[in-house]
Amino acid sequence: MRGKALLRGLAAAMLLLALPARPEAAGTLDQLERVVILTRHGIRAAMSTPEELGRWTAEAWPAFAVPPGHLTAHGFQAAGLFGAYYREHYRALGLLPAGDCAAARVHANLPQRTVETGRALAEQLLPGCPARVDTVETKADPLFDPVPAGAARLDPDLSLAAVRGRIGDAAAWTAAHADTVEALQRLLLNCAPADCRAQVQPGGRLAGRRLLTDMPSVLGRGQGEDWLKLQSPLATASGLTESLIMAYADGAPLASLLGGRVNADALNRAGAAHAADLDARLRTPYIARVGAGPLAQHLVDLLAGDGPAVSVLVGHDGTLLLLAGLLRLDWVLPGYQPDQVPPGSALVLERWRRADGQTVIRARFTAQSLDQLRALTPLTEAQPPLSAPVFIPGCSQAAPAMDCPLERFRQVVADATRGE
Repeated sequence: MRGKALLRGLAAAMLLLALPARPEAAGTLDQLERVVILTRHGIRAAMSTPEELGRWTAEAWPAFAVPPGHLTAHGFQAAGLFGAYYREHYRALGLLPAGDCAAARVHANLPQRTVETGRALAEQLLPGCPARVDTVETKADPLFDPVPAGAARLDPDLSLAAVRGRIGDAAAWTAAHADTVEALQRLLLNCAPADCRAQVQPGGRLAGRRLLTDMPSVLGRGQGEDWLKLQSPLATASGLTESLIMAYADGAPLASLLGGRVNADALNRAGAAHAADLDARLRTPYIARVGAGPLAQHLVDLLAGDGPAVSVLVGHDGTLLLLAGLLRLDWVLPGYQPDQVPPGSALVLERWRRADGQTVIRARFTAQSLDQLRALTPLTEAQPPLSAPVFIPGCSQAAPAMDCPLERFRQVVADATRGE
């Protein structure tokens, strides 16, 4: 009996050896062929002056060392750290060989903050090579600003209706986010909501300061390129939150940030205002289709083509959110709000040739944490940036890597840009 049991065991072992390798084992033979990195610019100065921002805060607002909206020196360094990480990560996967100056290409939108972010990335992706950053020579880049560039047409009335259909009456939208606004007002003015009104009156501790809750709520058609007029306490809170995030990430002394009340946890909570405001403006499907259609088609061309192994496109938070709205993409990273786009964060699309011969796209969203940005922490495989896989609806499969077949991705983008 013992001999028969041994023979049955040997037979079972031989059968297992004859079976095809499991997908997990086959995955070790997958080959990375191409990468497209769609990134936001790095840390910039606030878009408003310290005097303008100080109207909403109990303490004076710290000044940046560069003009409003420009990439800071700290931001250039932080972007370079991400570039160095990309280089080492992809070199280990067979891309970006040393000395190959054609292995990567960087294309940036026209503002200084995007061009300089691109330069920081190019210097580190291809050390020893000219830090080339491609830009268009026209007044607007159709990849990032298709409507001003004439590459797409936006119907202002339909856009307004699409936003109204998502958020309803502006006053109702404001009321739905009242807790977020009041929490930020407490952080800015260091007073309870019930006490703030008395303290901003003449003779009060905060005389002359403004209250977020006093902002009117208006949703209507704008003028010119500002096609949408969406004004509310939440919209104002959104801009103030982003300015606080930039100052913290740029390394401003904590004592100069609202008297020391600002930290990464407080900024995470405050980020809900910014995320909600941009969601309404940019992830509304009709607006996303118009604003991200040319970019989405370009991404398909880069992934399916035979260009540089690594392509980097440097845009803005709106660039990524429009694309996310078009393709219904979502992500959550620790320390940030859902679908938030921190400075220097990126949607990374990788083209893989699987061991079974199928070509697939694997997507992830990646960012440095606020404290990594602030401390200029070197990024390594042992101490990497934050990262989360991104599911592409209508394409991604159920396996852990969420593989999206390339041809199916092409069809998903074609359907989305037609509005299907």
